[in-house]
Amino acid sequence: MKTVIKYLQFPFAFSVEKLCDELNALSAQWVLHFNKAHFDGEWSAIPLRSLNGTLGDIFPENRINSTFQDTILMEQCPYIKSILEHFPSEFKTIRLLKLAPGAIIKEHKDAELAYEYGEARIHIPILTNPDVEFYLDNERVDMKPGECWYMNFDLPHRIINKSATNRIHLVFDIVVNDRIREMFEGVTPEMEKIIPVKEQFSTSEKMNIIRRLREMNTPVSLQLAATMEAENE
Repeated sequence: MKTVIKYLQFPFAFSVEKLCDELNALSAQWVLHFNKAHFDGEWSAIPLRSLNGTLGDIFPENRINSTFQDTILMEQCPYIKSILEHFPSEFKTIRLLKLAPGAIIKEHKDAELAYEYGEARIHIPILTNPDVEFYLDNERVDMKPGECWYMNFDLPHRIINKSATNRIHLVFDIVVNDRIREMFEGVTPEMEKIIPVKEQFSTSEKMNIIRRLREMNTPVSLQLAATMEAENE
């Protein structure tokens, strides 16, 4: 059986004090998420990098004729910029995400948002506490302030903030390249969780995966598509 990475914790951490200093300076910039189908309560974001660098755009999806650019708020975040330098990659969205007390993000999947598909989402908790419950594929994962985590969001996940305080994370999406693969491969086994996946796909499943990889149009996705096509011959 082949495996995929469910989650992993990188062997380094960042200054919560410095992150809070920059967070406090941006406290008036929160943009409310309006897709109520996915959550109850208050869920909001501060976009530091978005499609076309737009301050009001907090969504990570690609759209035609749009490119990812830093927003003007990134200039106020020198420490966050230094964090990003740990990840030698192309960045997509970079956001501060806030889940207010009592809020719930309902279980859902972000299709193909996973290392194995060529894109990785990184979480760095800034403000959180034990009463925040994050579940990935029905397993509770406890992330502490300042830690740095990768999560496979192609799997079902949900969050419940049962606390009386905001839960705020720095969240960014990166393109998987050779240097990022080296980072992932350097994580020790006790810091990661892998899960088995179905090794054999039907012909229609393979063609659908290949099509989606080609639509992503990144060097990694095109290489994966070519490999799958060769295996299918």
